Amino acid sequence: MDYTTKQAGSLYEQIFVVEALRRGLEPHMPFGDFLPHDLIVYGRSGACYKIQIKGTSTESRDARRRNLRGRFRITAATGSSTKEIIDCAKVDILAAYIAPWDTWYLIPCEVIKSKCVWMYPEVPYEGYPKGKYEPYRNNWSIFED
Repeated sequence: MDYTTKQAGSLYEQIFVVEALRRGLEPHMPFGDFLPHDLIVYGRSGACYKIQIKGTSTESRDARRRNLRGRFRITAATGSSTKEIIDCAKVDILAAYIAPWDTWYLIPCEVIKSKCVWMYPEVPYEGYPKGKYEPYRNNWSIFED
């Protein structure tokens, strides 16, 4: 089924809530969609995290790298007319969902240095380095401190 961007975003948020609950976390959704974060999550120790949720179901192809598959891009920015990189004063973690792989990347805001985040959930081809965000793949332990 094809979803609008808004529908897909709502779906990804709900999938995140289910996964967080399964892991014993306490997600809280604010009313409206005017805040820079989508959820507040209380970790196991009671720490509070502001989460921005993004997702994609579209694999990105690069004509210069014909054999590279499983490359996905998430826009790590906010704003409607001019995009600004996520503000770490307002968001703690970018939760990026790769729908075809049913995989979450839970990336601390301070490690994001650009407006685009590239993920490679498929095993990298020989000679191609792993993506820098791979250590954050399904890293739900980020909520344990």
